[in-house]
Formats: sequence, C-alpha cells, structure tokens
Amino acid sequence: MYKGALLCCLLLGLFLALSMAYRGQDIYAEPDCSIVEDHARKFRDISDPTHYWVCPEGQEKADYIQCPDNYAFMEPQQGCVVWEEWKWLEPYTK
Repeated sequence: MYKGALLCCLLLGLFLALSMAYRGQDIYAEPDCSIVEDHARKFRDISDPTHYWVCPEGQEKADYIQCPDNYAFMEPQQGCVVWEEWKWLEPYTK
C-alpha cells in the first residue's frame, strides 16, 4: 500500500517538474517573442478572433493587432477575413 502511494507521489512530482520546465508557446495568450523564429508569422488570439499577435524581429513584446471592422483573423490564411468566411478551428501549439 505504501509503495503504491509513494510511486504515485513520485510520478506526480515528476509530472509537475516537467510541466513547469516546459517553455512552450501558450496558445491562449501573447506569444513569447524570445522563442519565435518566424517573425512574419501571425498568432491568433483564441479569446478574441478580431485580434492577432505579431513578433517583430528584435522586439521582446508582441504587437496586438486588430482586424478591420467586420473582419476576423484566420491563422491558416495568416490574415483577416470577412466574418462570413471565418470559422472556428481547434488551436494548435506549433
């Protein structure tokens, strides 16, 4: 019984340590420009499709850009499209 509990605690600790060490891109917020390699890429804002992020080269903070009125950002097209063409896509972390 104690070995099982100890094993669970060790696995949980390992999982927490690895998850805190991961420096991946947070898909819901401003991109971490220090790890962005493609400075021409635009990043969607999951919570607001009328905005997107860009990481200009040499800049630590991303710029938050608003699409024109009646437009929303589509990441695959890397641009703003009229609302009638916009559709929800599952986010990805690349």
